[in-house]
Amino acid sequence: MLNKNDVIPLYVQLKDVLRGEIMSGKLKDNDALPSESQLMKNYSITRTTIRRAIDELVQEGLVERVHGKGVFVRLRQTRHTVWNFQSFTEYAFGKSQYPITKVLEQKVIKESNNRMLHLTRLRGVKTNRTISWLTIDTSIIPLSPFPGLEQYDFEENSLYELFRQQYKLYPHHVDIEIVPITCDHWTHKQLQLNNYDPLLQSKGSVYTENGTKIEDINIIYGPKFQFKLNQYI
Repeated sequence: MLNKNDVIPLYVQLKDVLRGEIMSGKLKDNDALPSESQLMKNYSITRTTIRRAIDELVQEGLVERVHGKGVFVRLRQTRHTVWNFQSFTEYAFGKSQYPITKVLEQKVIKESNNRMLHLTRLRGVKTNRTISWLTIDTSIIPLSPFPGLEQYDFEENSLYELFRQQYKLYPHHVDIEIVPITCDHWTHKQLQLNNYDPLLQSKGSVYTENGTKIEDINIIYGPKFQFKLNQYI
């Protein structure tokens, strides 16, 4: 059952339940998800909550809406993604932790006469009163499809949630490379590390379903970050 008193939003809880049933094989490829009416009855939630959870699963490439028929598991669609890339906010809520963001740099720059948002954020999770810093995320985002994006407070707003809800542009897949790096003094200080062990860094770009690039990313992962990869073979 879903916990309405939990800090994790109900749509995230429902999404995690459905994703778990898909990844465990309880719901197999081409199986229909329960109808909205059935989910409303089973979990005592609103239709809006259900649709938001399904929207997220669609964006992850796990399900497909078929007009007039329902929502169906479509695991084969994950072949088009490097991994089930999701926002840090979703990552944290999915682990029953509260996401914390500290903006290290936010400015508008010009590249080839195009206005770009340069955004660097320190990302972590809060458990009880303890904050664990997990990643340093740098994003470079063209502002032409996202007018006014530079005015948002990214310590309070999820970047990908703004993409979806305010601008109706949906991150679909990511093309990245992951490499080991040496931990320098600045990174060591930001992540509050105890030593200078090598870290992992991912660099690449995020695209919409039609192949439009909407973000260049550079993410440094601290030693406490946990990777979970899902890929249909």
